[in-house]
Amino acid sequence: MVVRDTNEVKLSELLFEPTPLAHIWTTIVLLCTFHIISLRSSGDISASLFIGVAIGYFLLSLPPLQFIFGWKRPSRISIPIFLLCSALFSAVTHVLGNNLPDGVPGISASLSLIFPVVALGRGFFLLGGFMGKAITSKPNILMSIVSKNVWFLLVFRIIFLSFLVWWFGFGARNPIDSDPLSIIYWSTLFVVMLLLGHIIQKRNSMIGGASSVGTRSFSAISVLLLDWSMVSSMRMLDEGAVASTMFEELAMFIFVIAMILWSRTSKIPDPKMTAAALSIGFGYVVLYAGSISQLSTATNLNISAVLGIGHGLTSIVILVLVGPLSTRIERKLGSSSIQSTNHGDYSEPTNQPV
Repeated sequence: MVVRDTNEVKLSELLFEPTPLAHIWTTIVLLCTFHIISLRSSGDISASLFIGVAIGYFLLSLPPLQFIFGWKRPSRISIPIFLLCSALFSAVTHVLGNNLPDGVPGISASLSLIFPVVALGRGFFLLGGFMGKAITSKPNILMSIVSKNVWFLLVFRIIFLSFLVWWFGFGARNPIDSDPLSIIYWSTLFVVMLLLGHIIQKRNSMIGGASSVGTRSFSAISVLLLDWSMVSSMRMLDEGAVASTMFEELAMFIFVIAMILWSRTSKIPDPKMTAAALSIGFGYVVLYAGSISQLSTATNLNISAVLGIGHGLTSIVILVLVGPLSTRIERKLGSSSIQSTNHGDYSEPTNQPV
């Protein structure tokens, strides 16, 4: 029998609640439908639909709306009311878009222009979730072992990167059967990412002389995410296979939502904070998908190339912020340790004679 801390909440208890799960599937269907509409009709119509649903999720973070059709309400109540509100917001957005002054970018163009912002935002979301988890809880056994030594992580990353390059770069085929240019391209990427991640982990492992296990685990999982994002980005830009790309983005969508919830599982979550995190997370995903859809239909780039650029921007955020955030985590963990020590020093003994 597994005994858990009374303040600990499992990810499955949050992610697989009926209403959030129903919203995940509803959002997937809506995003696919809206993209098909953007390919078949005016971009402003589909852009209005994307924006309307995003506004609906952002407003769902407000307590009054949470009470009416929020995450704790049954899905048969939450989903229909949410769809009705989103349709209303979409209609208002479309009307406002048709009455914009001359010279002002239209709804579709405006949604396309925010693509770099939301692509960078994914990196902030993921690193923010990792950082919160590293500060409030201990890493699991696997991450403790992998991040215990920089050479352990290097061996693990050689296996992990080899699989990614073989799967994404060579299409799960024998690399010998590929053309020489492709072999040079992916082999160079493999070596560069391996060395870059090793340098990052080695530097972050020496914060404060020898960083804590929480800091090392945060750095290790960030480096692994950097590997995945960069290899995925290069593959999308190089190959541009739409079908496999959409499955990868579906997995990334679920991963982002799970990451937002996972950061809340170290203690009993505040219902208001969890509702806000979920609402903002869903709204962000809709805006990200909408900006990709509008950008791919408005330019000569196919959707895979646009997604590849998005993964590249996410990689840049991780590369730039993993060091400063590791330092911040180490500082917070160090201050918490000092406070615990001081509390123990100044606490009155319980075994003193009366």
